[in-house]
Amino acid sequence: MKYLILFIILLTAKSVFAKQGTMHILYFPEPPSYEGNDELSMVGEFGFLMADGNTNTSSVTANINTTQEFSDWGYQIIGNALYKQNQQEVQGKKTNTASAQKLFVSSQMDHKLAGTNNRVFLYGEYENNRFNGFHYQAALAAGWTSRVWRDKCSELKYSVGPGYAVSKVKADSNNEANKGLIVRAAIEYKRKFSEQATFRQFISAESDHEFTKTKSETSLSTKLTGKLGMKLSFIMDFDSSVGPHNESLDTEAAISLIYQFL
Repeated sequence: MKYLILFIILLTAKSVFAKQGTMHILYFPEPPSYEGNDELSMVGEFGFLMADGNTNTSSVTANINTTQEFSDWGYQIIGNALYKQNQQEVQGKKTNTASAQKLFVSSQMDHKLAGTNNRVFLYGEYENNRFNGFHYQAALAAGWTSRVWRDKCSELKYSVGPGYAVSKVKADSNNEANKGLIVRAAIEYKRKFSEQATFRQFISAESDHEFTKTKSETSLSTKLTGKLGMKLSFIMDFDSSVGPHNESLDTEAAISLIYQFL
C-alpha cells in the first residue's frame, strides 16, 4: 500500500510534467524561468471551539505559513498546533482532560536552477504528538522539485527525494522506533476560482520498507474583507508505525479564520 501511494504521486507528476514539457517545446522557444521578486507572504490561521452543557469540550488550532521567493532561491516555513480537552467525571469529580495535543513544524529551502522551473530542495520536519506513543518524530530530506505550471488561475508543483527519519518512543508505548533512510514525495495543486476563493490540495508521503506516513490536506479559502478570510479544511494523517493501541488514521475537519499578515 505504501509503495502504491508513492507510485501514484510520482506517476501523476511524471505524466503531467511530460505533457507540460511538450507544450513548452511547441509554444516557447525557451523554458519560462522563475521571477525573482523577493515576494514575502505570511498567513496566520486560528480556530476555536467551546461547548458546554451535555457536552463539555474545547479545542484550539493555530497555523502559520510563511513563504518568500528570491531570484535564486526560496523558502517555506509551516507551523501547526492543536489542543483539545474534554470534561470527564472521575470518582464523582469533574475534571478537564486533554484528549489531543500536537505540534508540527516544517521548513523547505529551494535553490532555483537557471532558466528552468526546476529546483533542488532541502526539507526538514519535526512533530510532537502527545497521544501517538512517540516523544517526537523527525525527518530530513533532499532532492528534486519542479513547478509543472503556474498561471493566473492555477499552479501545480511536486518534489521527490531521499531522506532520513528518526523517532523516539515513549516508555509505555508498544510502538517501534523508526530510524533509517526513507523516500519522500509531495504534490501540491492550487486553483483560484476568483479573487475571493482558492482551492488547495496537498499530498505528501514518507516511506521505507517498514513504515509509511502520508498526509492529505484539502482546503477552500475565501476572502471576507481586506486581509481577513475564512478557510474550510479536511486533513487526513496516516502513520503505520503508531502501534496496535493507537489509530493509524487521524482526520480533522475545521472552519477557521485566516489573516494575511504580509
